Amino acid sequence: MSKRVFPLIIFILFASLLAWAQFSLIGAWPGPFRQLNLIIIVLVFILFFFDFRAAAWAALLFGFWLDTLSFQFFGLCMISLLLSVGLGQLLLKNWLTNRSLYSFLVLIFLTTVVYNFLLLIFSYAHSLTSGNPFLVRPSFWLALVYQLAWSLLAALLLFHLTLAASRKWQPLFLEKKT
Repeated sequence: MSKRVFPLIIFILFASLLAWAQFSLIGAWPGPFRQLNLIIIVLVFILFFFDFRAAAWAALLFGFWLDTLSFQFFGLCMISLLLSVGLGQLLLKNWLTNRSLYSFLVLIFLTTVVYNFLLLIFSYAHSLTSGNPFLVRPSFWLALVYQLAWSLLAALLLFHLTLAASRKWQPLFLEKKT
């Protein structure tokens, strides 16, 4: 029993601290640095290198804490994260069948775009008080470009660090046989 409880406690603490850091620390950074979305990066990493179940639980935990801390309606982040992870799983199973750097980059790119669109669509549908839709706001597109740049940079770094740390995901078909 204790073998399963300790990793669960670490997982919950990690998710809680990461959600707090995303909302409180990174959200207070200036300019394009505030667009770093650690939540999406970690979720895609978990989905890509582990499994959907762990990513879905992480999305629930991240979403819960982000919803608790934010001023939006409760469930906005949780629903957006779960749907993004679900779409990411569909992409991994149906189109991105190998575990390569290119698959990881495509997955993090599409998941980031989907998360941002879902977040703003649900937020816009909930409060129809804003004057113009987010699609015509230049700030939305600029924030999305910065977030994609940060996510792709983090994906490159994480992918190579993971390959260096573990032989489990080494591409065997690319090794030279001499």
